[in-house]
Amino acid sequence: MKLRLESFGELRLIDPAGRPAAFPEKGLLSICYLLDRDLRDGAGSEYPRSALARFLWDSHDNSDIMANLRKTISRIQARQAELGTELLVFTATGVRVKPDALVDDLSELANPGGEGAVGKLRRLVAILRQDFLAGLADQSVSTRQWIAGQRDRHMAVLVDALKTALPMARSREDVSLIKEAALRIFREAPDDENIRRILLGAYESEGQLEKARRLFETNKHGLESAFDIGLDVQALGEIRKIFAGGQPPQSPAVPLNDGGVRVAGPLPRLVLLPPGGTEAAGAPPMLSAALIEDVTIGLCALNTVSVVAPHTADRIARNADKAELILRHSISYVLDTRLTDHAGVRALFVQLIHAGSDEVIWAERFSLAKYELISHRRDIARQIARELAGQVRRHETMRDSFEGNSAAYHSYLLGLRDVKRLALPDVRRSRKAFREALQHSADFAPALSGLSRTFLVEWLLTARGDSELLGLAEDYANRAIVADPSFAAGFRELGVAKLYLGDLDESVLALKIAEELSPHYADGIASYADTLVHASRPADALAKIERAISLNPLSPTDYLWTAAGANFALGHYAEALEQIALMDDRTPADRLSAACWAMLGDMKNARIYMRKVREIYPDFDVDKWLSVVPFKEQWQKEQYREALRRAGF
Repeated sequence: MKLRLESFGELRLIDPAGRPAAFPEKGLLSICYLLDRDLRDGAGSEYPRSALARFLWDSHDNSDIMANLRKTISRIQARQAELGTELLVFTATGVRVKPDALVDDLSELANPGGEGAVGKLRRLVAILRQDFLAGLADQSVSTRQWIAGQRDRHMAVLVDALKTALPMARSREDVSLIKEAALRIFREAPDDENIRRILLGAYESEGQLEKARRLFETNKHGLESAFDIGLDVQALGEIRKIFAGGQPPQSPAVPLNDGGVRVAGPLPRLVLLPPGGTEAAGAPPMLSAALIEDVTIGLCALNTVSVVAPHTADRIARNADKAELILRHSISYVLDTRLTDHAGVRALFVQLIHAGSDEVIWAERFSLAKYELISHRRDIARQIARELAGQVRRHETMRDSFEGNSAAYHSYLLGLRDVKRLALPDVRRSRKAFREALQHSADFAPALSGLSRTFLVEWLLTARGDSELLGLAEDYANRAIVADPSFAAGFRELGVAKLYLGDLDESVLALKIAEELSPHYADGIASYADTLVHASRPADALAKIERAISLNPLSPTDYLWTAAGANFALGHYAEALEQIALMDDRTPADRLSAACWAMLGDMKNARIYMRKVREIYPDFDVDKWLSVVPFKEQWQKEQYREALRRAGF
């Protein structure tokens, strides 16, 4: 059997046994790009190295990008030698892909097949359930543009297949397939009337017209939000006229759970702080600050959020006590921006924070390669503004479900603060606060998921002795999901509970849903990575935890622990120790440190950490510990057993 390249959803290489095979991400991206060129232009053609380097790094500095390419080629060739196969062939001036060395879903998408119209649609729907290269981050502008073009082309192929298969649909199964295809297209083109009619017909045949009505109504608000943030004020006005047509004026009163009403309060306030970070002068800092001002001006056209003026935002950014000023001015959301410089590559890092809970709602990194910010500043501004408007709207909608009662909101925030402290008295105080919030709003999903977390944390802090705590954690996570199926944290807590209960497949599924619901939820992605380690998928886990760290760069200890565990499982023992060294409190990782040093052959350090573990846990038994820790595949247990035995346990 051959290696398989999967590019829809996560970009990964799968070995013949069905396990992810580590491979440089730039290498896999290059394979996708070259396969696409081969499918369009004919297989076997060699592509210039210099053109590939510009595609991958999008820089006009030829010496820098060619140096980057040489390093990448070296890593690719080393990995290909380990795998015993050659996926990419490099010559002195070019590169080509060997399509016969692997199977890939891109080629399956293009395969004409002989399955008939309905069969072809079924194949396309199965492949296109997730976006092409959905998991990639921090790519060049050229790469992002190519990916966007590919996704548009894939949707066009799916639309054509749907139109062809529609007259052939006869059975209930066929109608269900038509509906699934139409829903996939509707996700990308919610204003396409033809797709709406197809969906309406499919729902009607199933007796679910009310579900269709709710779908269209929900999406109308989402579409309005998407158009509501363009920097073209005239176009914005036209869109508002379309959505305002025939609608009664909005009532200023909001119904409460007890039957009363409250007058809608002031709009949430958003401040966009100008970039801090690297101290170097020059064009990038100036242009970055101007870009943030562009976004601010664009958002001022909205009627859903109040934007703090750039002058005040600049004063807040320069103040030593930002938190006090944010509180004083009743600011709900903060867009924090920083210039970063990693290995000579500059970027603008942005993250949207809810001021009340200190929760990171969304984060992204934008390249500031030479000239890029000048030519693409407006595009970046639109992207940031669009995302900000949508994220604030969604977050406010969630909070509106219970903020009519200020006491409930206050209790929830207290619980959120205390559960982060990871000490038993704080966790139990947090549980009391969440329960108080539920007394005011019994179906408030965030408080239910918060309760679930308190039971999970208590189970960990009390050395995993009480299975009843895990049962309660699972129960409250399920209740959170029932209360709000769109709330990612409920699925996150369910996934973590299922992990410790040993239901690894269910844990992976729940955390996958959490990520799909909230792609920028760093804590959820970190929990997903942890479960993937235990599910014996360490390469996938490492990619996930790196994504979580990119969203939350000042990472908490558990992120680093997960990264260390993934590296250990991959046999990257030195890298695991590097992650442990970054932890504020390394004591919980002493056992893993002993195992890493032992596998590196440094018995002196292995014994030091073994003795430190023995001081805290004098009765620690390797076999007993491995019987409790959930690992899907036996090789992972054996790897730990061997390492700990070598360390002297």
